[in-house]
Amino acid sequence: MKGEIKDVLSSGQRARLIPTVADSKKEERATSSLLAAFMVVPEYTKEVLGDAGAPTGKKIDTICYTEVCFKASDKSKNCRPDGLIIITSHGKKWSALVESKVGNAELQKEQIEEYLDLAKDHGINAVITISNQFAIAPSHHPIKVAKQKLRNVELFHFSWLSLKSSAIIITDNKKIDDPEQAYILSELVRYLDHDSSGVSALTKMSNDWKEVCSSIQQQAVLSKTSSIVENSVVSWQQLIRHLALELSMKIGQPVSLALSKNRLKDPEANLAEDCSHVADKNFLEADFEVPNAAARIHFHADFLRRTVNFSMKLDAPKDRVRATASINWLTKQLRGKDQLSDLTLRTYWPRRTPMTSTPLLTAIESPDVLLPTGVSDLPTYVEIVRVVDLMAKFKGVRNFVDECSAHLPQFYHDVGQHLSKWVPKAPQVKEKIADQNTVPTFLSGTEDIIEVSENHPPKPK
Repeated sequence: MKGEIKDVLSSGQRARLIPTVADSKKEERATSSLLAAFMVVPEYTKEVLGDAGAPTGKKIDTICYTEVCFKASDKSKNCRPDGLIIITSHGKKWSALVESKVGNAELQKEQIEEYLDLAKDHGINAVITISNQFAIAPSHHPIKVAKQKLRNVELFHFSWLSLKSSAIIITDNKKIDDPEQAYILSELVRYLDHDSSGVSALTKMSNDWKEVCSSIQQQAVLSKTSSIVENSVVSWQQLIRHLALELSMKIGQPVSLALSKNRLKDPEANLAEDCSHVADKNFLEADFEVPNAAARIHFHADFLRRTVNFSMKLDAPKDRVRATASINWLTKQLRGKDQLSDLTLRTYWPRRTPMTSTPLLTAIESPDVLLPTGVSDLPTYVEIVRVVDLMAKFKGVRNFVDECSAHLPQFYHDVGQHLSKWVPKAPQVKEKIADQNTVPTFLSGTEDIIEVSENHPPKPK
C-alpha cells in the first residue's frame, strides 16, 4: 500500500482477540477475533490468505486493524471497512480491506465496489469479503461486480465455515508447534462454533430451486440464461462448497472441488456451464477431491428422476488373468462392511462393449454375472454407486440440503475410506542359475572367432 498506515488512516484500532464491544455487535466481534488470530498464528494466516495472494514465506509479519476510517476524500469519506490486513515478508508488503457479514446479512454490490475504489486509491492489493454465503473458490465471488473495478484490485470471498474448517484442519493435523498459538486457534474455533457468533452453515437452496424442479418435471423448456436457472445454480454451487467443508471437518483433511482449469479461472464460464446442464441435460454434477482417496467422489443430481448419485470410479487391475479376478479385487475391499445393500457395482469394458452392473452384494457372491457374453477382455474401470431416490424431497429447498448433507459423508464412511487404488506391482528380478557351459549373452556369436584363433595361433615375432 502507499505510504505508512498512519499516513492514510484517520481512525482504527489493532484487532483484539477479545474485543470490548457490545454483545449485540456480532459482526465486529467475529471480525476482530479472526483478524487477531491472523496476527498471532502465522500458519493459519498463510493457510487462509495464501489463496488470496498473500505472502506465504517462512517468516511473515501480520498487522490487522478493525473499524478503519481513511482520511477524508470524495470517495472514502463514507467508507468504513470492517478491517485492514497488512502482511510484510522479506521487505514486501501485501494488504487487503475486509468486509464481513454474519447471520443472514448478505453482501451488497454497491458497498463492495466502493471498497474496491478505496483500495485502488490507496494502493491496497485486495478486498476480502466474509459472510455465511459460500463460493466454490475464493476467487469465485458470490456477488457480481463491474469488471472495470477489478483491473487494479483483486476480490476474494471466504465463508465463515471455510475459515472455521481451515482452523480445525490445522489443529487436528498438529501443524502448529507453539502451544499458545494452538490454544488461540482452538478458542477461535470454539467461538465460531457457538450460535452467538452468527456463523451458520448452508440451510436451504434458492427459492427458485423448487420452480426449476417443477418445470423440468413438467417437461417445460428452460432458458439457461433465465434468472430462476441462474439463481438455482448459484445455490447449487454454494451447496457443493458447503458439502466439501462439512466433509473436511469430519475427516480432518481439506476436501476440495475438482474443477477444470477453465472453470477455476473463469467464474462466469463455470456458472454458464452448470446452467446449460440444468436447461439442456436436466442434471447437475460435481467431483470432490479427498486427499489420498482411491478416486474422486462424483455427485450427480438428476432433476427428472429426482435422485442423487454418489459414486467412485477406479481403474481396474491390469495384471489379472481373468476378469472376475479384477472384480474380486474391488469387492474384497468392501466385503464384510456395513451398509452395502443399496450399493451397485458397475464394470466398464474396452472397445464397444456396454457397461454391466449388478448389486454389490450379488457381485461379491457371483462376480461372473458382470461378464458380458463372449468377451474375454479385462474391465477397464470398476465403479461403486449409491443412488438415493429423494422423491418429493428433491425440490424441497431445505430438504435437498439436509439430504445431501447426510448422504455425502455417509457414502464416504461406507465406501470411500475403505477403497485403495490399484497400483501395478514393481518388476521382479528374473533369477536364473547360471550354467557354467553357457556362453554369456554378450559373448554370443564369438565362437567362430575363438575357434579360428585356436587353429591359427599368431605368428611369432
